[in-house]
Amino acid sequence: MAIPNAVRWGDLDPAKIENMISVLISRMHAEVQRIDGSGGDGGRDVQVPLPCGLVIYEVKSFTGRLNKSRRQQIKRSLKKAAEHNPKHWHLVMPIDLTPGELEWYNGLKGSYPFISEFTRGRTWLDSEMARRPDIVRYYVGDSNSEIVNYLREIKEEEAALSNGVVDAVDRVKRIILQLNDIDPHYVFGIHLGADGSVKTSVHPRYPGAELDRPIVIKAKFTFPKTPEGEAAAADFRDSMDYGVPVELSEEFVQSVEVDAPAGLGGTFSGGAFTIGSVQQPVESGDVRYAVVAADVHGRPLATLPLKLASRFRGGKGGQLELTDITEFFTLQARITIHDRGGAFTFGFAHKDGVLPSALLPTVRFLLHLKAGNQWGLSLNGVVSELHILPETFMPEIVEYGRYLKTLTKLQDYTNFQFPVPRELSGADTKRLRMAIHLIDGNNLTSSWDRASITLTREGVESWRTITRADARQMLIQEDFYTEICGNRIYVGQLRRHIASARAEDLPTVEMMGTVSDEFPVSLIPGDDDTVTASLVPREQDEI
Repeated sequence: MAIPNAVRWGDLDPAKIENMISVLISRMHAEVQRIDGSGGDGGRDVQVPLPCGLVIYEVKSFTGRLNKSRRQQIKRSLKKAAEHNPKHWHLVMPIDLTPGELEWYNGLKGSYPFISEFTRGRTWLDSEMARRPDIVRYYVGDSNSEIVNYLREIKEEEAALSNGVVDAVDRVKRIILQLNDIDPHYVFGIHLGADGSVKTSVHPRYPGAELDRPIVIKAKFTFPKTPEGEAAAADFRDSMDYGVPVELSEEFVQSVEVDAPAGLGGTFSGGAFTIGSVQQPVESGDVRYAVVAADVHGRPLATLPLKLASRFRGGKGGQLELTDITEFFTLQARITIHDRGGAFTFGFAHKDGVLPSALLPTVRFLLHLKAGNQWGLSLNGVVSELHILPETFMPEIVEYGRYLKTLTKLQDYTNFQFPVPRELSGADTKRLRMAIHLIDGNNLTSSWDRASITLTREGVESWRTITRADARQMLIQEDFYTEICGNRIYVGQLRRHIASARAEDLPTVEMMGTVSDEFPVSLIPGDDDTVTASLVPREQDEI
Protein backbone atom coordinates (compact mmCIF):
# COMPACT_ATOMS: atom_id res chain seq x y z
CA MET A 1 0.00 0.00 0.00
CA ALA A 2 1.44 3.35 -1.01
CA ILE A 3 1.97 5.88 1.75
CA PRO A 4 0.85 9.44 0.97
CA ASN A 5 3.67 12.01 0.86
CA ALA A 6 6.32 9.28 1.19
CA VAL A 7 9.92 10.47 1.45
CA ARG A 8 11.82 10.67 -1.86
CA TRP A 9 14.89 8.99 -0.41
CA GLY A 10 16.77 8.90 -3.69
CA ASP A 11 16.81 12.70 -3.85
CA LEU A 12 18.49 13.12 -0.46
CA ASP A 13 22.20 13.14 0.29
CA PRO A 14 23.52 10.19 2.36
CA ALA A 15 24.30 12.26 5.48
CA LYS A 16 20.75 13.61 5.63
CA ILE A 17 19.30 10.10 5.24
CA GLU A 18 21.41 8.74 8.10
CA ASN A 19 20.50 11.71 10.31
CA MET A 20 16.78 11.24 9.66
CA ILE A 21 16.88 7.51 10.39
CA SER A 22 19.02 7.98 13.53
CA VAL A 23 16.63 10.61 14.87
CA LEU A 24 13.68 8.30 14.15
CA ILE A 25 15.23 5.39 16.08
CA SER A 26 16.18 7.76 18.93
CA ARG A 27 12.58 8.94 19.15
CA MET A 28 11.31 5.34 19.25
CA HIS A 29 13.56 4.15 22.11
CA ALA A 30 14.07 6.09 25.36
CA GLU A 31 17.18 4.05 26.25
CA VAL A 32 18.96 4.81 22.98
CA GLN A 33 22.69 5.54 22.78
CA ARG A 34 24.04 7.23 19.67
CA ILE A 35 27.55 6.26 18.49
CA ASP A 36 29.77 8.93 16.99
CA GLY A 37 31.15 7.35 13.82
CA SER A 38 33.96 9.88 13.30
CA GLY A 39 36.45 7.37 14.71
CA GLY A 40 34.58 4.30 13.51
CA ASP A 41 31.24 3.25 14.97
CA GLY A 42 32.18 -0.38 15.55
CA GLY A 43 29.25 -1.62 13.46
CA ARG A 44 26.65 0.20 15.57
CA ASP A 45 25.28 3.59 14.56
CA VAL A 46 22.63 3.40 17.29
CA GLN A 47 22.49 0.99 20.21
CA VAL A 48 19.89 0.27 22.88
CA PRO A 49 21.12 -1.47 26.05
CA LEU A 50 18.21 -3.54 27.39
CA PRO A 51 17.98 -5.99 30.32
CA CYS A 52 17.86 -8.86 27.80
CA GLY A 53 21.04 -7.67 26.05
CA LEU A 54 22.43 -5.12 23.61
CA VAL A 55 20.33 -4.22 20.56
CA ILE A 56 22.24 -2.61 17.67
CA TYR A 57 20.85 -0.62 14.76
CA GLU A 58 23.12 -0.27 11.74
CA VAL A 59 21.96 2.63 9.55
CA LYS A 60 22.78 2.67 5.85
CA SER A 61 21.90 5.46 3.43
CA PHE A 62 21.67 3.07 0.46
CA THR A 63 19.00 3.66 -2.17
CA GLY A 64 18.54 1.61 -5.31
CA ARG A 65 19.93 -1.93 -5.14
CA LEU A 66 22.46 -3.85 -3.01
CA ASN A 67 25.48 -4.18 -5.28
CA LYS A 68 28.67 -6.04 -4.38
CA SER A 69 30.30 -3.01 -2.75
CA ARG A 70 27.32 -2.35 -0.50
CA ARG A 71 27.11 -5.99 0.52
CA GLN A 72 30.76 -5.87 1.54
CA GLN A 73 30.06 -2.78 3.66
CA ILE A 74 27.23 -4.63 5.45
CA LYS A 75 29.52 -7.61 6.12
CA ARG A 76 32.21 -5.34 7.58
CA SER A 77 29.66 -3.70 9.87
CA LEU A 78 28.45 -7.13 11.01
CA LYS A 79 31.96 -8.28 11.80
CA LYS A 80 32.58 -5.19 13.96
CA ALA A 81 29.18 -5.47 15.66
CA ALA A 82 29.90 -9.10 16.62
CA GLU A 83 32.71 -7.86 18.88
CA HIS A 84 30.04 -6.31 21.15
CA ASN A 85 28.11 -9.59 21.51
CA PRO A 86 24.67 -8.11 20.66
CA LYS A 87 21.38 -9.81 21.39
CA HIS A 88 19.90 -8.43 18.16
CA TRP A 89 21.27 -6.55 15.15
CA HIS A 90 18.92 -4.61 12.89
CA LEU A 91 19.82 -3.27 9.44
CA VAL A 92 17.89 -0.08 8.62
CA MET A 93 17.98 1.44 5.11
CA PRO A 94 15.51 2.93 2.61
CA ILE A 95 15.48 -0.18 0.38
CA ASP A 96 12.88 -2.97 0.15
CA LEU A 97 14.90 -6.06 -0.70
CA THR A 98 14.29 -8.16 -3.78
CA PRO A 99 13.94 -11.96 -3.32
CA GLY A 100 17.56 -12.42 -4.38
CA GLU A 101 18.83 -9.72 -2.00
CA LEU A 102 16.72 -11.17 0.83
CA GLU A 103 18.20 -14.64 0.19
CA TRP A 104 21.70 -13.17 0.42
CA TYR A 105 20.81 -11.32 3.66
CA ASN A 106 19.32 -14.42 5.32
CA GLY A 107 22.42 -16.35 4.36
CA LEU A 108 24.46 -14.16 6.69
CA LYS A 109 22.67 -15.63 9.73
CA GLY A 110 24.81 -18.74 9.57
CA SER A 111 27.84 -16.70 10.63
CA TYR A 112 25.94 -14.10 12.64
CA PRO A 113 22.94 -15.65 14.42
CA PHE A 114 22.03 -12.37 16.11
CA ILE A 115 20.84 -10.85 12.81
CA SER A 116 17.14 -10.00 12.89
CA GLU A 117 14.64 -10.56 10.11
CA PHE A 118 14.86 -7.76 7.58
CA THR A 119 11.75 -5.72 8.27
CA ARG A 120 13.17 -2.19 8.44
CA GLY A 121 13.34 -1.20 4.81
CA ARG A 122 11.78 1.61 2.81
CA THR A 123 8.14 0.65 3.50
CA TRP A 124 8.78 0.51 7.24
CA LEU A 125 10.67 3.83 7.19
CA ASP A 126 7.92 5.58 5.21
CA SER A 127 5.30 4.28 7.66
CA GLU A 128 7.24 5.40 10.75
CA MET A 129 8.09 8.78 9.22
CA ALA A 130 4.40 9.32 8.44
CA ARG A 131 3.73 8.96 12.17
CA ARG A 132 6.40 11.60 12.88
CA PRO A 133 6.05 14.16 10.09
CA ASP A 134 8.10 16.73 12.01
CA ILE A 135 11.29 14.78 11.19
CA VAL A 136 10.62 14.91 7.46
CA ARG A 137 9.54 18.56 7.58
CA TYR A 138 12.74 19.52 9.36
CA TYR A 139 15.19 17.64 7.13
CA VAL A 140 13.35 17.73 3.80
CA GLY A 141 11.02 20.73 4.07
CA ASP A 142 11.66 24.16 5.54
CA SER A 143 10.33 23.79 9.07
CA ASN A 144 13.55 25.22 10.52
CA SER A 145 12.66 28.66 9.18
CA GLU A 146 9.10 28.19 10.49
CA ILE A 147 10.53 27.43 13.92
CA VAL A 148 12.65 30.58 13.86
CA ASN A 149 9.57 32.64 12.94
CA TYR A 150 7.57 31.11 15.78
CA LEU A 151 10.37 31.90 18.21
CA ARG A 152 10.31 35.53 17.08
CA GLU A 153 6.57 35.58 17.77
CA ILE A 154 7.17 34.16 21.24
CA LYS A 155 9.65 36.92 22.05
CA GLU A 156 7.08 39.53 20.99
CA GLU A 157 4.38 37.86 23.08
CA GLU A 158 6.73 37.60 26.10
CA ALA A 159 7.02 41.39 26.04
CA ALA A 160 3.25 41.64 26.05
CA LEU A 161 3.00 39.20 28.94
CA SER A 162 5.54 41.17 30.94
CA ASN A 163 3.35 44.25 30.40
CA GLY A 164 0.33 42.44 31.81
CA VAL A 165 -1.53 41.60 28.60
CA VAL A 166 -3.43 38.46 29.67
CA ASP A 167 -4.65 37.60 26.15
CA ALA A 168 -1.05 36.92 25.15
CA VAL A 169 -1.00 33.77 27.32
CA ASP A 170 -3.31 31.87 24.98
CA ARG A 171 -1.43 33.06 21.92
CA VAL A 172 1.90 31.87 23.37
CA LYS A 173 0.37 28.50 24.23
CA ARG A 174 -0.78 28.07 20.63
CA ILE A 175 2.69 28.96 19.34
CA ILE A 176 4.31 26.47 21.74
CA LEU A 177 1.98 23.73 20.50
CA GLN A 178 2.87 24.54 16.89
CA LEU A 179 6.58 24.47 17.72
CA ASN A 180 6.25 21.07 19.36
CA ASP A 181 4.51 19.79 16.23
CA ILE A 182 7.32 20.73 13.85
CA ASP A 183 10.62 20.51 15.80
CA PRO A 184 11.97 16.92 15.80
CA HIS A 185 14.76 17.55 18.31
CA TYR A 186 13.38 19.64 21.18
CA VAL A 187 10.27 20.12 23.29
CA PHE A 188 9.31 23.69 24.16
CA GLY A 189 7.51 25.00 27.20
CA ILE A 190 6.63 28.32 28.82
CA HIS A 191 6.74 29.31 32.46
CA LEU A 192 5.16 32.40 34.02
CA GLY A 193 6.85 33.52 37.23
CA ALA A 194 5.00 34.99 40.22
CA ASP A 195 6.90 38.23 39.58
CA GLY A 196 5.54 38.43 36.03
CA SER A 197 8.70 37.10 34.40
CA VAL A 198 8.34 34.90 31.33
CA LYS A 199 10.72 32.08 30.45
CA THR A 200 10.73 29.79 27.43
CA SER A 201 12.21 26.37 28.21
CA VAL A 202 13.83 23.98 25.75
CA HIS A 203 14.41 20.29 26.52
CA PRO A 204 15.86 17.52 24.32
CA ARG A 205 13.10 15.35 22.87
CA TYR A 206 15.29 12.23 23.08
CA PRO A 207 18.79 11.27 24.32
CA GLY A 208 21.34 12.69 21.90
CA ALA A 209 19.12 15.42 20.45
CA GLU A 210 21.66 17.99 21.61
CA LEU A 211 24.22 16.23 19.37
CA ASP A 212 21.95 16.24 16.32
CA ARG A 213 21.17 19.93 16.82
CA PRO A 214 23.87 21.25 19.17
CA ILE A 215 23.95 24.50 21.06
CA VAL A 216 27.00 26.50 19.96
CA ILE A 217 28.30 29.22 22.30
CA LYS A 218 31.00 31.76 21.52
CA ALA A 219 32.14 33.89 24.42
CA LYS A 220 34.81 36.51 25.11
CA PHE A 221 36.32 36.78 28.59
CA THR A 222 38.74 39.14 30.27
CA PHE A 223 40.80 37.95 33.21
CA PRO A 224 42.81 40.78 34.79
CA LYS A 225 46.14 40.19 36.55
CA THR A 226 44.53 40.26 40.00
CA PRO A 227 44.08 37.42 42.51
CA GLU A 228 40.36 37.27 41.63
CA GLY A 229 41.04 37.35 37.89
CA GLU A 230 43.72 34.68 38.04
CA ALA A 231 41.48 32.46 40.18
CA ALA A 232 38.61 32.86 37.68
CA ALA A 233 40.97 32.06 34.79
CA ALA A 234 42.13 28.90 36.57
CA ASP A 235 38.52 27.83 37.18
CA PHE A 236 37.73 28.40 33.51
CA ARG A 237 40.74 26.33 32.40
CA ASP A 238 39.64 23.52 34.73
CA SER A 239 36.21 23.57 33.14
CA MET A 240 37.65 23.34 29.63
CA ASP A 241 40.33 20.78 30.54
CA TYR A 242 38.37 18.52 32.89
CA GLY A 243 34.70 19.39 32.32
CA VAL A 244 33.98 20.59 35.86
CA PRO A 245 31.25 23.22 36.30
CA VAL A 246 32.27 26.87 36.69
CA GLU A 247 30.48 30.15 37.26
CA LEU A 248 32.14 33.38 36.09
CA SER A 249 30.85 36.67 37.44
CA GLU A 250 29.90 39.43 35.00
CA GLU A 251 33.14 41.37 35.58
CA PHE A 252 35.00 38.72 33.55
CA VAL A 253 32.43 38.36 30.72
CA GLN A 254 32.70 40.68 27.70
CA SER A 255 30.10 39.14 25.39
CA VAL A 256 28.31 35.87 24.66
CA GLU A 257 26.97 34.70 21.29
CA VAL A 258 24.56 31.77 21.38
CA ASP A 259 23.42 29.67 18.44
CA ALA A 260 20.67 27.71 20.18
CA PRO A 261 18.07 25.19 18.95
CA ALA A 262 15.30 26.57 16.78
CA GLY A 263 16.77 30.03 16.63
CA LEU A 264 16.79 30.67 20.37
CA GLY A 265 19.87 32.68 21.15
CA GLY A 266 21.55 35.86 20.06
CA THR A 267 24.43 38.08 21.15
CA PHE A 268 24.54 39.30 24.74
CA SER A 269 26.90 41.67 26.51
CA GLY A 270 27.90 41.28 30.12
CA GLY A 271 26.14 39.11 32.67
CA ALA A 272 27.35 36.12 34.67
CA PHE A 273 28.35 33.01 32.72
CA THR A 274 27.84 29.48 34.04
CA ILE A 275 29.25 26.35 32.43
CA GLY A 276 27.64 23.17 33.68
CA SER A 277 29.00 19.71 33.05
CA VAL A 278 27.44 17.55 30.36
CA GLN A 279 28.33 14.55 32.50
CA GLN A 280 25.50 13.70 34.86
CA PRO A 281 26.13 11.97 38.21
CA VAL A 282 26.41 8.28 37.42
CA GLU A 283 26.05 5.01 39.22
CA SER A 284 29.26 3.07 39.76
CA GLY A 285 27.56 -0.05 38.36
CA ASP A 286 29.70 -3.14 38.77
CA VAL A 287 32.77 -1.19 39.91
CA ARG A 288 33.43 -1.31 43.67
CA TYR A 289 35.38 1.72 44.88
CA ALA A 290 37.21 1.96 48.20
CA VAL A 291 40.02 3.95 49.73
CA VAL A 292 42.67 2.01 51.65
CA ALA A 293 45.08 3.19 54.34
CA ALA A 294 48.30 1.19 54.82
CA ASP A 295 51.41 1.38 56.98
CA VAL A 296 54.93 2.09 55.66
CA HIS A 297 55.30 -1.58 54.70
CA GLY A 298 52.06 -1.61 52.70
CA ARG A 299 50.08 -3.60 55.27
CA PRO A 300 46.41 -2.48 55.22
CA LEU A 301 45.26 -0.59 58.31
CA ALA A 302 41.74 0.43 57.29
CA THR A 303 39.42 0.34 54.28
CA LEU A 304 36.49 2.65 53.56
CA PRO A 305 33.99 1.86 50.77
CA LEU A 306 33.18 4.76 48.45
CA LYS A 307 30.46 5.53 45.91
CA LEU A 308 30.79 7.42 42.63
CA ALA A 309 29.05 10.78 43.07
CA SER A 310 29.88 12.45 39.75
CA ARG A 311 32.09 12.15 36.73
CA PHE A 312 33.31 14.93 34.45
CA ARG A 313 35.29 14.91 31.22
CA GLY A 314 37.07 17.69 29.37
CA GLY A 315 39.67 18.23 26.70
CA LYS A 316 42.70 17.11 28.73
CA GLY A 317 41.20 14.51 31.00
CA GLY A 318 38.49 13.70 33.48
CA GLN A 319 37.57 14.03 37.11
CA LEU A 320 35.91 11.54 39.44
CA GLU A 321 34.30 12.58 42.69
CA LEU A 322 33.85 9.79 45.22
CA THR A 323 32.21 9.96 48.63
CA ASP A 324 31.69 7.71 51.62
CA ILE A 325 28.14 6.66 52.49
CA THR A 326 27.63 9.72 54.73
CA GLU A 327 29.05 12.15 52.11
CA PHE A 328 31.17 13.79 54.84
CA PHE A 329 34.35 12.47 53.23
CA THR A 330 35.15 13.11 49.55
CA LEU A 331 37.97 11.94 47.31
CA GLN A 332 38.50 13.89 44.09
CA ALA A 333 40.59 12.14 41.43
CA ARG A 334 41.70 14.19 38.42
CA ILE A 335 43.21 12.10 35.60
CA THR A 336 45.05 13.48 32.55
CA ILE A 337 44.75 11.60 29.26
CA HIS A 338 48.25 11.93 27.79
CA ASP A 339 50.21 10.45 30.71
CA ARG A 340 47.47 8.83 32.83
CA GLY A 341 48.79 10.91 35.71
CA GLY A 342 46.52 11.65 38.61
CA ALA A 343 46.03 14.38 41.20
CA PHE A 344 44.03 13.49 44.30
CA THR A 345 42.34 15.69 46.89
CA PHE A 346 40.72 14.67 50.19
CA GLY A 347 37.83 16.64 51.64
CA PHE A 348 35.76 16.52 54.80
CA ALA A 349 32.69 18.67 55.44
CA HIS A 350 29.57 18.45 57.58
CA LYS A 351 26.36 17.10 56.05
CA ASP A 352 23.01 17.43 57.76
CA GLY A 353 20.93 14.37 58.62
CA VAL A 354 23.73 11.86 59.39
CA LEU A 355 23.71 9.80 62.58
CA PRO A 356 26.95 9.77 64.60
CA SER A 357 27.02 5.95 64.58
CA ALA A 358 27.00 6.03 60.75
CA LEU A 359 29.86 8.53 60.63
CA LEU A 360 32.15 6.76 63.12
CA PRO A 361 33.59 4.23 60.59
CA THR A 362 34.63 7.11 58.33
CA VAL A 363 36.33 8.96 61.15
CA ARG A 364 38.10 5.79 62.31
CA PHE A 365 39.47 5.41 58.79
CA LEU A 366 40.66 9.02 58.68
CA LEU A 367 42.68 8.45 61.85
CA HIS A 368 45.03 6.38 59.69
CA LEU A 369 45.63 9.12 57.11
CA LYS A 370 48.63 10.45 58.96
CA ALA A 371 52.12 11.39 57.91
CA GLY A 372 54.28 8.41 56.99
CA ASN A 373 51.41 6.06 56.23
CA GLN A 374 50.24 5.28 52.70
CA TRP A 375 46.90 5.32 50.91
CA GLY A 376 45.50 3.95 47.66
CA LEU A 377 42.33 3.79 45.61
CA SER A 378 40.87 0.30 45.30
CA LEU A 379 38.86 -0.78 42.24
CA ASN A 380 37.06 -4.10 42.69
CA GLY A 381 39.40 -4.99 45.53
CA VAL A 382 42.63 -4.19 43.68
CA VAL A 383 44.93 -1.29 44.69
CA SER A 384 47.19 -0.48 41.76
CA GLU A 385 49.39 2.04 43.57
CA LEU A 386 50.03 3.29 47.11
CA HIS A 387 50.92 6.93 47.81
CA ILE A 388 52.94 8.11 50.81
CA LEU A 389 51.20 10.73 52.95
CA PRO A 390 53.61 13.66 53.47
CA GLU A 391 51.44 15.13 56.23
CA THR A 392 48.53 14.15 58.45
CA PHE A 393 45.07 14.76 57.02
CA MET A 394 42.94 16.58 59.62
CA PRO A 395 44.94 16.31 62.87
CA GLU A 396 41.80 17.52 64.68
CA ILE A 397 39.92 14.37 63.63
CA VAL A 398 40.95 12.67 66.90
CA GLU A 399 38.97 15.11 69.02
CA TYR A 400 36.07 15.00 66.58
CA GLY A 401 36.04 11.20 66.78
CA ARG A 402 35.78 11.33 70.57
CA TYR A 403 32.85 13.71 70.22
CA LEU A 404 31.10 11.27 67.88
CA LYS A 405 31.73 8.36 70.25
CA THR A 406 30.14 10.36 73.07
CA LEU A 407 27.05 11.12 70.99
CA THR A 408 26.82 7.49 69.89
CA LYS A 409 27.06 6.23 73.49
CA LEU A 410 24.21 8.52 74.55
CA GLN A 411 22.04 7.44 71.62
CA ASP A 412 22.79 3.73 72.07
CA TYR A 413 21.92 3.91 75.78
CA THR A 414 18.73 5.95 75.41
CA ASN A 415 17.59 4.58 72.03
CA PHE A 416 17.04 8.21 71.02
CA GLN A 417 18.65 8.86 67.63
CA PHE A 418 19.37 12.31 66.23
CA PRO A 419 21.78 13.61 63.54
CA VAL A 420 25.24 14.94 64.29
CA PRO A 421 24.77 18.61 65.30
CA ARG A 422 26.81 21.20 63.44
CA GLU A 423 27.87 22.57 66.82
CA LEU A 424 27.08 22.28 70.54
CA SER A 425 26.43 25.22 72.81
CA GLY A 426 28.25 25.42 76.12
CA ALA A 427 25.08 24.36 77.96
CA ASP A 428 24.57 21.40 75.57
CA THR A 429 28.17 20.30 76.11
CA LYS A 430 27.77 20.43 79.88
CA ARG A 431 24.53 18.42 79.82
CA LEU A 432 26.05 15.84 77.47
CA ARG A 433 29.06 15.32 79.73
CA MET A 434 26.81 14.94 82.76
CA ALA A 435 24.63 12.31 81.03
CA ILE A 436 27.64 10.30 79.86
CA HIS A 437 29.20 10.47 83.34
CA LEU A 438 26.07 8.86 84.76
CA ILE A 439 25.69 6.34 81.91
CA ASP A 440 29.26 5.16 82.57
CA GLY A 441 28.15 4.16 86.09
CA ASN A 442 29.70 7.11 87.91
CA ASN A 443 28.08 9.10 90.69
CA LEU A 444 27.49 12.83 90.84
CA THR A 445 28.16 14.31 94.25
CA SER A 446 27.08 17.77 95.34
CA SER A 447 25.94 19.67 98.41
CA TRP A 448 22.55 21.16 99.27
CA ASP A 449 21.13 23.65 101.77
CA ARG A 450 17.34 23.48 101.55
CA ALA A 451 14.63 21.38 99.95
CA SER A 452 10.90 21.00 100.10
CA ILE A 453 8.86 17.80 99.98
CA THR A 454 5.17 16.97 100.35
CA LEU A 455 4.17 14.28 102.86
CA THR A 456 0.87 12.54 103.45
CA ARG A 457 -0.68 12.42 106.94
CA GLU A 458 0.84 8.97 107.42
CA GLY A 459 4.21 10.24 106.18
CA VAL A 460 4.25 13.04 108.73
CA GLU A 461 3.41 10.63 111.57
CA SER A 462 6.09 8.20 110.42
CA TRP A 463 8.73 10.92 110.26
CA ARG A 464 7.75 12.18 113.72
CA THR A 465 7.81 8.68 115.20
CA ILE A 466 11.08 7.48 113.68
CA THR A 467 13.32 10.51 113.60
CA ARG A 468 11.65 13.04 115.87
CA ALA A 469 14.01 16.01 115.65
CA ASP A 470 16.98 13.94 114.48
CA ALA A 471 18.37 13.84 110.93
CA ARG A 472 17.81 10.86 108.63
CA GLN A 473 19.09 9.54 105.32
CA MET A 474 16.79 9.87 102.33
CA LEU A 475 16.58 8.04 98.97
CA ILE A 476 14.66 9.73 96.17
CA GLN A 477 14.07 8.19 92.72
CA GLU A 478 12.83 10.26 89.80
CA ASP A 479 12.78 10.43 85.97
CA PHE A 480 15.89 12.00 84.51
CA TYR A 481 15.75 13.90 81.20
CA THR A 482 18.49 15.83 79.46
CA GLU A 483 18.27 18.27 76.56
CA ILE A 484 20.76 18.27 73.65
CA CYS A 485 20.25 20.64 70.70
CA GLY A 486 16.55 20.97 71.40
CA ASN A 487 16.03 17.21 71.83
CA ARG A 488 14.44 16.25 75.18
CA ILE A 489 15.91 12.83 75.89
CA TYR A 490 14.80 10.39 78.60
CA VAL A 491 17.98 8.92 80.08
CA GLY A 492 16.48 6.78 82.86
CA GLN A 493 15.64 6.70 86.57
CA LEU A 494 17.89 8.91 88.71
CA ARG A 495 18.44 7.84 92.31
CA ARG A 496 19.42 10.65 94.72
CA HIS A 497 20.92 9.67 98.08
CA ILE A 498 20.78 12.43 100.71
CA ALA A 499 23.25 11.66 103.48
CA SER A 500 21.51 13.64 106.23
CA ALA A 501 18.26 15.60 106.29
CA ARG A 502 15.93 16.82 109.01
CA ALA A 503 12.58 18.50 108.97
CA GLU A 504 12.77 22.16 109.75
CA ASP A 505 9.17 22.29 110.90
CA LEU A 506 6.78 19.33 110.87
CA PRO A 507 3.06 20.16 110.77
CA THR A 508 1.47 20.44 114.22
CA VAL A 509 -1.39 18.25 115.38
CA GLU A 510 -3.74 21.21 114.99
CA MET A 511 -2.62 21.70 111.34
CA MET A 512 -3.12 18.02 110.64
CA GLY A 513 -6.70 18.34 111.78
CA THR A 514 -7.59 20.10 108.56
CA VAL A 515 -9.31 18.36 105.63
CA SER A 516 -6.09 18.24 103.60
CA ASP A 517 -4.17 14.94 103.32
CA GLU A 518 -0.94 16.51 101.97
CA PHE A 519 1.41 18.78 103.89
CA PRO A 520 4.51 20.67 102.65
CA VAL A 521 7.64 20.05 104.73
CA SER A 522 10.88 22.06 104.54
CA LEU A 523 14.10 20.07 104.81
CA ILE A 524 17.58 21.25 105.79
CA PRO A 525 20.85 19.28 105.98
CA GLY A 526 21.84 17.54 109.16
CA ASP A 527 25.48 16.95 109.96
CA ASP A 528 26.28 16.03 106.30
CA ASP A 529 25.03 18.16 103.37
CA THR A 530 26.12 15.66 100.70
CA VAL A 531 23.72 14.39 98.01
CA THR A 532 24.85 11.63 95.63
CA ALA A 533 23.08 10.94 92.31
CA SER A 534 23.36 7.76 90.21
CA LEU A 535 21.45 6.12 87.39
CA VAL A 536 19.36 3.04 88.01
CA PRO A 537 20.70 0.49 85.47
CA ARG A 538 18.38 0.07 82.49
CA GLU A 539 17.39 -3.23 80.99
CA GLN A 540 19.82 -4.06 78.21
CA ASP A 541 18.79 -4.81 74.61
CA GLU A 542 18.77 -8.43 73.53
CA ILE A 543 21.02 -7.64 70.57
